[in-house]
Amino acid sequence: MPLSAHGAEGEVQRQITEAIRLYEDLEYERALERLKHASRLPHGPDEAVSLSLLRGIVQADMGRWEAARKDFREALQRQLDIQLPLHVSPKVSREFETQRTKVRASVAGRRADSPTAPTAAAVEVAPVDAKPLSKETEVAATHLIPPSKEDGVPEAWAPGVVEESARASQGVRVAGRRVPVVSWALLGAGVAAGGVGTVFGLSSRSQIDDARSAQLQEDLESHHSRAQSSAQTANILFGAATAAAVGALATWLLMDSSEATVAEGGAR
Repeated sequence: MPLSAHGAEGEVQRQITEAIRLYEDLEYERALERLKHASRLPHGPDEAVSLSLLRGIVQADMGRWEAARKDFREALQRQLDIQLPLHVSPKVSREFETQRTKVRASVAGRRADSPTAPTAAAVEVAPVDAKPLSKETEVAATHLIPPSKEDGVPEAWAPGVVEESARASQGVRVAGRRVPVVSWALLGAGVAAGGVGTVFGLSSRSQIDDARSAQLQEDLESHHSRAQSSAQTANILFGAATAAAVGALATWLLMDSSEATVAEGGAR
């Protein structure tokens, strides 16, 4: 977290740095004590925002949701466009954005009720990061839409796999070479292994988040063990996907070359 950009210095900075270290070691109670101690020290408004955000994150991971919401609102009331400074679980991130929406609506309502408010449009707050898609992005997005059932293709198939399978059945040629069936088979196996590996990788990340939110030491160890197992499985599948891709390329080159040699001998 770029805390220096928030103006945190001196003793407050040291307390915040130590609190972050304790939080990453899953020592939530000690991290919260450090933050509360730092809050009692002289600090500026930017430091107050950082302290409120960190207290909210720690208390959310401890299951103290009411206290976490209060800290999130306190930070957002000081700086509405602030972002969470640490990697958190999806449920904590969703709760933080919910509090941002409530604070934004409250601010807009107060401005609308003010007699000095010029117009309703002048006090409307635009959503964060609401940027229109460029034409290039829209074109790229259309190629990611999976085929529908009306096309006679299962929805679970990725567009790239469908296209490659169709080409294989028609005996396509790439760079003037005919692609043999075994190359398509190896390529398909590589794509499948890579897809499953990605699932295990995401599962490992989710289990790490669950470990952070675990209240008991037994649950923490269990989630960590599952995360390591998922990560190992993902690495094995990624290795298999790479090997299959290399095999597909090798068979394409070698088998086409051998067929060309046989054809040349027959012509002679």
